[in-house]
Amino acid sequence: MLSYAIPHGFVEKYLDSRLCIDVTNVSINVATIFDAFGLGKLANPIDAHVGYDTDSRVVALIAKGIGNKNTAKVVNDRCRWVETID
Repeated sequence: MLSYAIPHGFVEKYLDSRLCIDVTNVSINVATIFDAFGLGKLANPIDAHVGYDTDSRVVALIAKGIGNKNTAKVVNDRCRWVETID
């Protein structure tokens, strides 16, 4: 789990194909967004980068995935997803 997306072509270029790696990039906001006194919307940068292990959606996505019959209720209720194919 990383706090940034793996670019297209990275697996094919840098990782051994015998490992049969399948990469799925998931973008999820784990930090609360708040209005900074009318100056704009901000998030706590520490929460944004390390808050994944305490977010129930992230844990459920890792354990059960998304878009299948086993998808966790918290993911179905609080997430939306768009599948893209290159």
